[in-house]
Amino acid sequence: MKKLANIVAIILSLVLPVLGIVVFLFNMDIFIYNWLWCGLYGCILVCIFCKSKAYKFVAIILNLPVILLCAFGALMGGLAGPLIVLIHMVIPFYSTLI
Repeated sequence: MKKLANIVAIILSLVLPVLGIVVFLFNMDIFIYNWLWCGLYGCILVCIFCKSKAYKFVAIILNLPVILLCAFGALMGGLAGPLIVLIHMVIPFYSTLI
């Protein structure tokens, strides 16, 4: 069971960087803010379930630039922008709920 949780955590932490590459390089029409929760919860689960520090380091280093780019882009909306990014990180698919 722990191995399955480990694999799910690693896959969940890789969703946001892959979508970031798709959105930023190939200019696909994906609303990346809906997927910020994958980066946050994926990193948290990797830090809980994986014992290897290499997995933890790679998960955080891959997700951090995408989250920071989204937060920097949200600053164009004013000072409430980073708050919106934080809400999208904590609540999955926040914009589709409202």
